[in-house]
Amino acid sequence: MDVAPADSIEALRLSGWIETYVFTKWFDHFFHFTKPSADDPVLPRVYGHYSHTETLDVVDKAMEHNVAIASLPPHSKHKMQSLDVGFMKSVTYIMHKKL
Repeated sequence: MDVAPADSIEALRLSGWIETYVFTKWFDHFFHFTKPSADDPVLPRVYGHYSHTETLDVVDKAMEHNVAIASLPPHSKHKMQSLDVGFMKSVTYIMHKKL
């Protein structure tokens, strides 16, 4: 994280899969920067993974901070975010090959 922006956070999972505590850590960080309010609520889109929406801690925090979570259906990333899958996947692959 030496070259990351000053307010960046990190969380490491050796498997690469997200877990509830990692998402909750990110969610807290998200509130800090988006500063949602009753007059200016926020609607993040998250994937239908259990760690995003199936814990009361996350749901309670969202309600407290004026955040409504839009959960995308599981296994729909290729349809819902075609630029992410079609373009960024190729860029990521090229970058890893150069490293």
